[in-house]
Amino acid sequence: MLKKLIALSLILALTAFGLGGATAQQVSPGAPVTQTGSTGLAGQQCIQSTGTSSVALTITVPQPQAGNSVYIDYLVLAIASTGAVTTVSTPTTFTSTNIPGTPSWPVTQAGLSSAGFVQAAAGANGALGIPIKGASGLGPTFVGPVANAGFFDIMTVCFHSAP
Repeated sequence: MLKKLIALSLILALTAFGLGGATAQQVSPGAPVTQTGSTGLAGQQCIQSTGTSSVALTITVPQPQAGNSVYIDYLVLAIASTGAVTTVSTPTTFTSTNIPGTPSWPVTQAGLSSAGFVQAAAGANGALGIPIKGASGLGPTFVGPVANAGFFDIMTVCFHSAP
């Protein structure tokens, strides 16, 4: 009887401390992982445009097929200074249409101290962690800031279409 009590106490103690259960282990390694450097979106397309001073750029993404929306995966909206740059502390803005909420992206001109400097708009400086979904059935449009002799627009939009 004492042996049964000791054995039962030992089993309960081992179970309480996680030492009595069996754990499954992988005998061989899993499937190999390969990184390609792309998002795997076979239908992704990009539109890039670089303006000249005193011209506001507009990029219009093509309309998707019926029932689909455009998803923006990569977005660069920036201004670059010309030789006629004048430092202004007031931000200028890139705007959009056909995107729910009509987002806009401010960019400061303060960083444009001499010719050749580039300043990206807040939230529009490359790959997006979460794509921006356009309105269903419509192609989003991105519009650069008002024309200015001191800077020009640089815009890159990469996108794919899906339901």
